Amino acid sequence: MRLHHVAGYVALALISLACSGSEGESLVGPKDGTSGSNASGASGGTASSSSGGSGSGASGAFNLGGTLSVGEGGADPGEQMPDLPSEVNVIITADNAYGFGYGTKTKLANYFGGVENKESGDIFDCPVGAGPEQYVVPAEDANAGGFLYIVGYADKSTTQGVIAKFFREGAKPVFTGAGKWEVCATGEDYDPGSGGPKRETIDEYIAKCNAAELDAETSSVGWVDATGNEHGRLAFGEDNRTTREDPEPGNEFLIACDIEPSARWMWFDWVAERKEGTPFLWPSGSDNATKDFLIFRLGADQIPSKPPE
Repeated sequence: MRLHHVAGYVALALISLACSGSEGESLVGPKDGTSGSNASGASGGTASSSSGGSGSGASGAFNLGGTLSVGEGGADPGEQMPDLPSEVNVIITADNAYGFGYGTKTKLANYFGGVENKESGDIFDCPVGAGPEQYVVPAEDANAGGFLYIVGYADKSTTQGVIAKFFREGAKPVFTGAGKWEVCATGEDYDPGSGGPKRETIDEYIAKCNAAELDAETSSVGWVDATGNEHGRLAFGEDNRTTREDPEPGNEFLIACDIEPSARWMWFDWVAERKEGTPFLWPSGSDNATKDFLIFRLGADQIPSKPPE
């Protein structure tokens, strides 16, 4: 298994200036761990491999608990975050493309990934690195702001979704598809091969999502949770325990390598009161029916630390 240690924010900034077309943006190519083109076709930075394999927290979905309204998943900008001193391990994959990072309620503080998966094996296959990618995010980067963000977009074919686990060594993991996740469907369309949205574009849309000022015809307008509203809802899909032959509603995906069975696929459902079908299957046509790219977020302080011994 290849384990990729994401460099600290200062190092990421230097990589960005050397390798990225966008100031302040850092793209790590976890598939090969070297500089050059990553899976998205965008230029990637250098990710060094650490020794050893992946640690895993306790299995099973972690109930984040609490009662939070949309937009209250993390600390407000400028609010001091709780002391969460340990690094965060991430295993993530998407059908088809993802990036992730940490930030305040208003913008990203850092951004990792920028991976586009064009073949089925790039999404699901073992070992980790052939399919899902693994990252180690230093504590100072994982504690930047108040929110964990995932960006996702897909091609216009067959299936779409994202699945991931986030954990600190010795603590219970947090999965996609459980807890107080939110999503904003921006309506700005990217396909694999495009390189996806730049970091400044993501920041622009975080602000627009916060203000709920996006086009109601082509987006979710603002942030929505699993309850949703007339503009759509956050969709929690099937878990990671059942393989499939042909995609069908409720069984759209193969098993993603090294992510617990209780993790669930996640996407945006553009049909507010869906009676049939699934948001994880492409509905046909060439329009951006799914209203991606999507921005998911969760309070970063909800990834638990290892309990005292």
